[in-house]
Amino acid sequence: MTPAISTTLGALVTAEPALAAIGALKLPAKSAYHLMKLRALVAIETQHFHVARDGYIKEWGTARDSGFAITPDSPHWPAFVRRHDELAAVPVEIHWRPLTLDLFDDEKVSAADLAALGPLFAEPEPQVDG
Repeated sequence: MTPAISTTLGALVTAEPALAAIGALKLPAKSAYHLMKLRALVAIETQHFHVARDGYIKEWGTARDSGFAITPDSPHWPAFVRRHDELAAVPVEIHWRPLTLDLFDDEKVSAADLAALGPLFAEPEPQVDG
């Protein structure tokens, strides 16, 4: 059975740009597959976040040439922030394994990207000599 990654919608949204940046690296085939599958599973979950957030912006925002926007000076800002924070806190389980250092081979990955992955990145288990 594949272990699950327990996280929140907000953590997944934060991880999306890092997953995209790492996805641009030339990785070994097994690592690339692992990353591709994780990105797809994350995208399924974050789609709900983006649709809901965009709905809040449309509901409480102001029409602009480029669409709708909401700014901190809006009287609806506190309600938007409250709903946004509630949405970001929604618990999610991704039924796939997190990324680990050994998947990256010798590719250069930024510390910022690793940090942004949050629970989607796990340090490898320490090797016990016995």
